[in-house]
Amino acid sequence: MRSDAHPFICSACKLVTPHIELHKYDATDIAEAPEEVWLVECQRCFLQRIIYPSDRVTAKEDDIVRCDQCGGWKMKAAKCRICRLAAGFEEISVKYWTGNATMERPYDEQAPLY
Repeated sequence: MRSDAHPFICSACKLVTPHIELHKYDATDIAEAPEEVWLVECQRCFLQRIIYPSDRVTAKEDDIVRCDQCGGWKMKAAKCRICRLAAGFEEISVKYWTGNATMERPYDEQAPLY
């Protein structure tokens, strides 16, 4: 895993959150795409997605710091999500489609994600 974190507006959280850069892809052979795209992971909801580097919120770059307890990336003004999960203050939930509505349930590693 890379150690770089950049601020992006997360599509799931709807907040500017640190995203860890997992991989860079060269997209020079695609006419409509920029020269490179990144696979990033949100450090709040852990959603992975492809993003253009130009979408980065450069003004928030200095607001990303490492957590004193776990060493994960977080925004200066926010609490670390990984530490909150470890302490039991929050749970990871999984969204799934029932055929009529999108439901949400607590994450269980034994249960399938669908």
